[in-house]
Order: sequence, then structure tokens, then C-alpha cells
Amino acid sequence: MLSELDESIRQILIHEGGFAPSEVDVSFEIPNREWSGGISRPTLNCYLFDIHERRALRDEGLRLQGRGTREAFQARPPLFFDLTYLVTAWTRAVEDEHRLLWHVLQTLVRFPALPKQHLQGQLSEYEWPLYTSVAQLEGVLKSPGEFWTALENQLKPSLTFVVTLGLDREVMPAGPPVLSSGIRVKLPEATAADGFTLRQLFRLDPSAPLGGVVVRIEGSDGEAVADDDGHFTLSGVQPGRYVLTATVGGSSQRCEVVVRDAGYGRSVPFRDVVTDQDGQPVAGVLVEVEGLGLSATTDATGSFSLTLPPGRYTLALHGEGWSQRREVSVRDQAYEGVRFYLGRALINTGQRPPNQ
Repeated sequence: MLSELDESIRQILIHEGGFAPSEVDVSFEIPNREWSGGISRPTLNCYLFDIHERRALRDEGLRLQGRGTREAFQARPPLFFDLTYLVTAWTRAVEDEHRLLWHVLQTLVRFPALPKQHLQGQLSEYEWPLYTSVAQLEGVLKSPGEFWTALENQLKPSLTFVVTLGLDREVMPAGPPVLSSGIRVKLPEATAADGFTLRQLFRLDPSAPLGGVVVRIEGSDGEAVADDDGHFTLSGVQPGRYVLTATVGGSSQRCEVVVRDAGYGRSVPFRDVVTDQDGQPVAGVLVEVEGLGLSATTDATGSFSLTLPPGRYTLALHGEGWSQRREVSVRDQAYEGVRFYLGRALINTGQRPPNQ
């Protein structure tokens, strides 16, 4: 039910507020420093901060349901709960942040109850109106400074958005918690024309020659020949899932891939800047895209550029004696991302980043 409420709020912001998914992300993750360090585009964060019963709406005793019918029964009245979201805007410029936050306020105050046409899943058949309130003084966040300190992040202007959700104590049975919904893996994917690289698919010795390696498609006569950089295309292959085999450096390799249609995965420029905790650019940082074999090095201004298909990636940043990892999202248009802040979560050597 909570995930369906999250998605309902997302749909309201998109369709009623005009926040196009191609321009602004809507996230429900914890807005800590690790999360904000991986933002690559303007983002609205709607963090579910608090859930508590709205005692003023509690009705004790029993109610007679189905009066005058053979199916009449007594039931306890429902309980109502206030779910409080903390809404913040994340952009590179303060004026953009304020503009987004004000537009969110203008959107949400229009609806004293969530509009029915945007309710998702079970909420679309919900028995009670989902009443809301925005930016009320009696919000549960009493000390914003302590909240943001606990998340190790900077103090941000925010809106509280409260949705009142009813819970039928008789009809909704309790069950075991869902602790896992399976393990999702991401197979290598590309269009047939874009193709793949051998290093992207297989575990290879760095010295293994790549030019002229023949890649075959299991179960068919299809094959391709890699160039000196290990890149190959799969001309004439229809979209679908395939198993590719190759012999590289005397070792037989096998990998499952997904071939997308021609309109999928158009590569776009992704540019960003690496800075230290004082806001100074860090030059000479090796930025690697994990799992793709792509990399770039920051210049004197700390800038780097990569060309990637839309998707979510993990970047490994390597400096002199330190390494860090950051999550980024690449959308279907170029975006000048936020600066990478090198101030925590060091791995490998445990040394501090430059100038710290």
C-alpha cells in the first residue's frame, strides 16, 4: 500500500505539476549525503518521514454492517493514519531549487484529497478519500537541523506533505512481512547496431589480443568479428536474449546478453565535475564505469565526460592513494550533473582524499 501511495504522488507531480520525467527525477529514498552525492539531474525527494495514528478520527465500539440483510455483521470502525512526507528539491543552483519547491507547493495545495484518477493499485478502489495537508505548522519535524545532521547532509528548505490513510481492521488481514522479492540482475544490453565490447562481456587477461576474435551466437549461424578494441556489432539480429561465445587468448568464454530494438539505448553525453570537500577541483582522477570497461580522467578543472546509453551506473573514482564509488543516472538527454564531493566512504587504502 505504501509503495502504491508513493507512485500515486509521483503521478500527481508528473501530470498535475508538469514535472516531466525526462527533466526532473522524483525519488522516495533517504536524502542522506551518499544519496545526494549520486544525483546527476534536478530531483524532487519525497521522503516518508513519519507514520502515526490520527487519534481525533478514532471511533470506538462496533458498527453494524449490512443492516437488513442476511449478511449483516458487526465490525470495528477503521483507524486513520497520517503519513508525513518531507519534500525537498535538489539542483545545482539555489534559485532552481526554490523554483521547484514553490511549484511543488502550488501543485499540492490544489488537492485537499488525492485526485482519484492518479491513484495507483489498490488505492484506485479505496473506500475513503485520501485527505491531505501541506506545510502545516504542527508537522512532526520539530528540529530540522538535527534531522539533517543525522543524515550527514546540508540543511535544506522542505515542505511537509501529509496524507491521511484509512485502515479497515476487519477486512485487511495481517500476514508475514515480505523480506525479499527475488534477486534482480542486469544483463549486458545494447542494440544490434551499437554492439558490445569483449571486455564488457567477458573476464579477460589485460594482455589478451582482441582484434579478429570471432563471437558466435549459440543456437544459430550468426557470428561477428571484433576489431582491435574488442568492439563488435550483431548485424541482422532481431531484438531478444542471446548467449554469445568466444575464444580469447586460448580461453573459451560465454555470456548472456539482451539485444534491444533500434530505438533503445541511444548514447548521450554525461559530463560532471569532481571536487574536494572545499569545493576545489581534483585533477587526474580516473573515473571508471563499472561493468562497461569505459573510463575518463578529470582535467585541470576537475571535469570529465563520458558517452553512455540512458541508465543507472556505478562510477569508480581513483585518485592518488584513495578510491570511492558513486551511483549516477544517465537519461535520454545530455545533462550537466552535480559535482562529485570527495569527503567520505573511502575504500581500498583508507587514506583521506586530497586537501582533507
